[in-house]
Amino acid sequence: MRSLLLRRVARTSAGATVAAAACVGLARRAAAQGSLSGQGYGYPPGELSTRALGTGGGLAEFDPVSPINPASIALYGRTAFAFQYDPEFRTTTVGSATAHNTIARFPLVAIGVPFHQRFTFAFSASTFLDRSFTTTYQSSTSIGGTSVIDTTTAESRGSISDLRLGGSAFVARWLQVGVAVHRLTGNNRLVSGRRFVDTTNFGSISDSSTLSFTGSAVSAGAIVTPVRGLSVAGSARRGASMRAEFNDTIVGRGTVPDRYGVGLRFDRITGATIAASYARTGWSSMRGLGSADLDARDTHELMGGIEAVGPSVGAAPVILRLGARNRTLPFAIDGAQIRETAFSGGLGLPLGGGRALGDLTLQHASRTPIQSTSALNNVSERAWTLSIGFTLRP
Repeated sequence: MRSLLLRRVARTSAGATVAAAACVGLARRAAAQGSLSGQGYGYPPGELSTRALGTGGGLAEFDPVSPINPASIALYGRTAFAFQYDPEFRTTTVGSATAHNTIARFPLVAIGVPFHQRFTFAFSASTFLDRSFTTTYQSSTSIGGTSVIDTTTAESRGSISDLRLGGSAFVARWLQVGVAVHRLTGNNRLVSGRRFVDTTNFGSISDSSTLSFTGSAVSAGAIVTPVRGLSVAGSARRGASMRAEFNDTIVGRGTVPDRYGVGLRFDRITGATIAASYARTGWSSMRGLGSADLDARDTHELMGGIEAVGPSVGAAPVILRLGARNRTLPFAIDGAQIRETAFSGGLGLPLGGGRALGDLTLQHASRTPIQSTSALNNVSERAWTLSIGFTLRP
């Protein structure tokens, strides 16, 4: 019964690869996984830098490393290279049964290069959707009227990445504007295997499929500072066509999700910055990439946090951060959308005489169905994410 519930929790993850699975004869059950957040085409980490994640995403519209608002690129100040590592430790609970997963992510690499005094250009590669999991469960199958016990393993490896090239300029002391182009690319590789306990009469079964994705988008944004210590930001991403391919054959078409976001930043408190952001993403535009079972929905996200100067370590002050984020996830299960509530805290420390900055953030997220159905009773998910980021300024 427990394995049946875990498979049902993850049933809709099969929709993302149903076209490919049909081509290679994979059973739908093989796509199952014990996860609420990894449904459909995967989990959206949010494209946030370690610093922005530490403020719960409140600084997302103002952070030059996060590929959210291209107007923030101007805030690099000098040439910089940033990268981060974000392992997630996830526990999914169905009644008294639990499934544990560790997902290693390298979600963001970015470089910013100023040009003259007013212009800055940047390139970044970030994780748009991550679909990595491994699930093993036991079940019984009737073959020739005989009940046979088997162990089924489903494994997915892959993600969709957002490659962004953008530029920003100081139009005036109180106004920054920016534009960017995006190329989305990636793949999901699904491997299914079934091993029977009775190895004398039944052999093992294994199969795999790979679904590739490509798409494009453009974005623009602005940051306005009407009075000293108060800034308002806004950005928009407009998605173009997106397609899914299996063996160089197009099996689905959709559109890269549009995104609209606004942010508010308050710097009037000495040594502290308070920021809040709101975003809406139109994930439903991806429905055409999969089957009718793919329940993609638009999402809303509310983020807020604080960044403040803390005690000094030697001659370098430590930057302290706290934040919270509340959002819905794009892929529903059994008609129920998943809500994620997260709290985060972290710090930043200048290194190498100001030529580098190390950031550390710890986030705890809770994920639950918004409208629980009979299949989702007593289903929840908890996850700890440790984000480690470095920014080098040669």
